[in-house]
Amino acid sequence: MTLPSPSQIAVRAYTEKPGFEPRKPSSSDIGPSPWSVTFDTETTTDPSQELRVGFYQVHEGERLDEEGAFYRSGSLSSAEVVVLRAYCAKHGLTLRGVDSFNEEILLGVCYDLGGTLIGFNLPFDISRVAIKHGPARDSMRGGFSFNLVKTERRPRIRVKHLSRTASLIDFAIPGVNETPRGMRKRDQRVKVHRGYFVDLKTVSAALRSRSHSLESLTDALGTVTRKSGSEEHGGPLTDSYLDYARADVQATWECYLALKSEYARHGLGRDLSRILSEASLGKAYLTEMGVQPLMVSQEIDRASFGPIMCAYYGGRAEVRIRRTITEVIYTDFKSMYPTVNTLMGLWRFVIAEGYQVSDGTDDVRAFLASVTLDDLQNPDTWRRLPAICRVCPDEDLFPVRAKYDGQVNTIGLNHLSSDREVWYALSDVIAAKLLTGKAPEIVEARVFKPGPVQKGLKPIHLFGDDRYQIDPQKDDLFNRLIDLRDDAKARGDDRQLAIKILANSTSYGIFIEMQRDNAPKKETIRIAGPDDVFCDAESTALEQPGNYFHPILGVTITAAARLMLALAEAQAKAQGLGWAFCDTDSLAIARPDDMDRSDFRARAEAVIDWFKPLNPYAKPGSILQMEDVNFTGDGALEPLYAFAISAKRYALFNIAEDGAPIIRKASAHGLGHLIPPYGEDDPAPGVPAPIVSLGKLGVCRWQYDLWYAILSAALQGTPDRVPLDYHPALQKPAALRYGATSPALLKWMDHYNAGKPYAAQIRPFGFLVGFQTKPAIQCGLVEDLDATPNKRGRPSKASATKPVAAFERNPELAASRAFDRVTGEPLGREVMQTYAGALTRYHISPEWKFERAGYAECGETLRRHVRADSVMLIGKEANGVGAFGEPDETVKTVEVFKIVKDANHGT
Repeated sequence: MTLPSPSQIAVRAYTEKPGFEPRKPSSSDIGPSPWSVTFDTETTTDPSQELRVGFYQVHEGERLDEEGAFYRSGSLSSAEVVVLRAYCAKHGLTLRGVDSFNEEILLGVCYDLGGTLIGFNLPFDISRVAIKHGPARDSMRGGFSFNLVKTERRPRIRVKHLSRTASLIDFAIPGVNETPRGMRKRDQRVKVHRGYFVDLKTVSAALRSRSHSLESLTDALGTVTRKSGSEEHGGPLTDSYLDYARADVQATWECYLALKSEYARHGLGRDLSRILSEASLGKAYLTEMGVQPLMVSQEIDRASFGPIMCAYYGGRAEVRIRRTITEVIYTDFKSMYPTVNTLMGLWRFVIAEGYQVSDGTDDVRAFLASVTLDDLQNPDTWRRLPAICRVCPDEDLFPVRAKYDGQVNTIGLNHLSSDREVWYALSDVIAAKLLTGKAPEIVEARVFKPGPVQKGLKPIHLFGDDRYQIDPQKDDLFNRLIDLRDDAKARGDDRQLAIKILANSTSYGIFIEMQRDNAPKKETIRIAGPDDVFCDAESTALEQPGNYFHPILGVTITAAARLMLALAEAQAKAQGLGWAFCDTDSLAIARPDDMDRSDFRARAEAVIDWFKPLNPYAKPGSILQMEDVNFTGDGALEPLYAFAISAKRYALFNIAEDGAPIIRKASAHGLGHLIPPYGEDDPAPGVPAPIVSLGKLGVCRWQYDLWYAILSAALQGTPDRVPLDYHPALQKPAALRYGATSPALLKWMDHYNAGKPYAAQIRPFGFLVGFQTKPAIQCGLVEDLDATPNKRGRPSKASATKPVAAFERNPELAASRAFDRVTGEPLGREVMQTYAGALTRYHISPEWKFERAGYAECGETLRRHVRADSVMLIGKEANGVGAFGEPDETVKTVEVFKIVKDANHGT
């Protein structure tokens, strides 16, 4: 089955709010006082997750000043209050009501004394102690504002969800003027105190590049006190349960001390509460070196960012040999983004006072006409790549963003034809020529050169160690970090992880960051498209650049990475080899059926060796490397096989003597939304244990078992028929976690919350279990419905029921307590899709961006020929989001593009 190619393509635009002004990064905050509050809450197990009891510690420095417990009046029985009082008396703890805790501890220490609030998953705990909430405003719009006490004279706490590991948290301005009259008469103001909040879930992810639970974090940090499980949640309070809850606070405190020490090794002046992600860490290092962002160092007509952003595409992820067992050698590029940064000399742009742009049309045309594969083996050639080209595409091979499935914009490397001119990075234009032999027609080319070096740059010493000096004026940061990591790795220095994180956090993401703001109703947004002109549009999805936004870097880095993959593809083809799939920085080189294995390996080695001259690092070797997954534990090169379904959905494996798969690497893509149907201690019967840790494989146990079933079916010659009865838990209702992380998501529960007292409502950051519903015809809800899949092979619409349940890790138990979130009525499991039902099509997931990649199709995919008669401007890429966030705005943004063209070209 092949869907028709789309006739409309989408390109990114540059957007900002009216009145936007770049901000100079600052590290002038005086930082928190020595005081801190660490706390944790325990709640009911019903959907409201109402506060029952909490524990806290107040420290001055590392000295424990007060330890106590708090509870909400009415949430405990009189007998439980007696137990809690006795427990606190026995252990010398202060017992407070939640009102007293909020006023005297949380606000008294963290606001009045400038202390730090510490917790694990702070948004949830803050919401539990709040007495009221509403939508946040201004910079925190899209988040929540929590009242902790009844008077408006005290500040509220605002929380805005950013990602599964990070939220912005601050104090709102109190409802009373805190500036004394005498200061106001002198036109002076008390500085707004926004507070200091350290969520260990956030900090651990930023410093360790991995998402943790409190339990796994205590294990990773080796704290004296460990987070443990409890079977008493929801039951009557007992001394053992209170011991468990109290220990959680102590474990949180010990994790805080360990992470604070780990962060201190970086030698940065920024407070730990300001670290929200790896990107925050990278920005802190740039600030420490005195590097000013592009929009601060140079006055720029930001409408000129429009054509640059039109040339932006993300990492290339594709399947070439689909649902066919293929012998491969799995390769990836060493530190892809730092490597292309170094080769193109992009550090010069980072430390420059802006950039210069010139018309390079004639030079770039001549360069494109003459450039060869051998030229791209010369590092000097790469320094010519910071440029963009306006091309007239005529079956040229380009990244094409379109709704190949009719629903969601995705990117495929396809042949593009259009009467409309389109901007691409020079790297993409070169890749098109090298892969097809046909040079695209360049209408215009803009070449970028860095300006003079910024003043005030200063060297830094990572970890305060002289061996880890980086001088921004002399060193290429991207190159230097990888050399330092190689050196640390060779010496067994455990700081290699911190260096790796720093390299990743400074080499790409911060330069293309667009900050999203969801407005409750449409507002004006300024849009710059392909012709350097700002136009206004109305949208609820508002975006503007982050502090270190530098579109030249964001565009050229990803384009150069795609060029690297194109070079590897071209070299493989030159050696008579194919490829099974690629993913951003990796390529699975495929062995042809008629090629001897030793010949295949020799030719793959030749592909790898071709990249040796491009190695910019002190450690010798090629930047294209064989991954460890190709080798057995004793270092032998073992035949490795790939089975790829669609982009980012693949597994690599060996074949045992009995013909069974031995999984070496697998993808969890498309599975992460589901709560595990069973745990690691209950594996599928008959499925052998993994030969390496699940963490190294990249999946959890139930996902590993699924891949084992998929691969076993493929090895038996029945890839279309994967049995989903290998574990009884797959007959459970398919469950996924729902979190009320924004006002829009919480609004889903309005019907449920209506008429309930605040304590009984589902509140911000509460989490539930949601369930997939069976197609309506299966539920018996309709009498006559065409069961044939629609033109895109999708199942019929699901039923109108909206089943949810209080959070419970056991999907079966959660399903038994399910109710409709709209009506509040109990629901039976007959309307709920099982795991087996939800996974029915996982192994045949289509790759619509290519031909011969429908559900049941196998073998080599074919690139599409996209004939585009219209171009849509879009904002930040997200599945299910139309132009600038609203599907009904698609027409409007297409019209904006036409207005721009009319104003500049008279078309």
